[in-house]
Amino acid sequence: MRTARQYLVMSGMFLAVPVLALLMVPGVPSGYRAFSDQNDPTNPILYIVLVLAMTGVLLFLIKRSRIGLLKALLFTAMGLGLFSIGSLFVMLAGVAEIPSLAFGVFLAAFLIFLLIRFPRWYVVNGTGLVLGVGAALVLGLSLGILPSLILLAILAVYDALSVYVTKHMLTLAEGVGDLGLPIVLIVPGKNGAQGKKLDLHDRSKDAEREMMLMGLGDAIIPSVLVVSAAANLSPVSSTGWPSPAMTVAVLTLAAVLLGFLSLMFLIFKGRPQAGLPFLNGSAIIGFAAAYLLVYQDLGFGFA
Repeated sequence: MRTARQYLVMSGMFLAVPVLALLMVPGVPSGYRAFSDQNDPTNPILYIVLVLAMTGVLLFLIKRSRIGLLKALLFTAMGLGLFSIGSLFVMLAGVAEIPSLAFGVFLAAFLIFLLIRFPRWYVVNGTGLVLGVGAALVLGLSLGILPSLILLAILAVYDALSVYVTKHMLTLAEGVGDLGLPIVLIVPGKNGAQGKKLDLHDRSKDAEREMMLMGLGDAIIPSVLVVSAAANLSPVSSTGWPSPAMTVAVLTLAAVLLGFLSLMFLIFKGRPQAGLPFLNGSAIIGFAAAYLLVYQDLGFGFA
């Protein structure tokens, strides 16, 4: 039986990703983008191809029981991501390039060490939130409105197919779920050593049944549109708000929260669901309504 505390903690961690990423947007130098043209609609296709390729490799290694190679691959990817994100965060604070890169190396090494030696739920969550905020920020800055909408729409369909039809996402979750990697947000139940010392490599059946999980991607992907709205929409508006782009972003975030609460309600009723159809769908609808309310035109920031 899951508790109200678990739902509250999960809600807080979920919201931390878009809120923290959104707060960082004003401090990012203009022109910082992962793609040369953030409005190119083929950009999200490249990202999706990479996701599919990585998924295929992971499923192959799981089916072949190559757990050692699987862990090495995932920890390497995780380390590179932590290095890049840690460096970016420090650069945004105004630190010079060399010290920022050094901090990125330290952060990646320190968190990877903790994940290997002390795979507690709070270590996994803390590392996951760093990765989640960084990924949402970089993708949201790098993808314009139309590419962001394309990304969310395709991944919502993909998530539904992979959970309800092919079910390969369930195989993937089972294969990597015990590796102590920050690819899920975790809230233990009352049997998880009072929620303080749950070791993901050594947990009881009761603790496993009570544990609440949500894929990190469920927090990252809808946040991309929130960040993109704040970073890429025109600041011109006659509504009187100091920043119409940020207004649309905040309203989009509110819609995402409604989708999240709907998802949690179904999970509470004992109906596990694919997350992205709810979260991405609410983000897209919320963005469209917010844009029409604030800008009062049908351009939707595609230009």
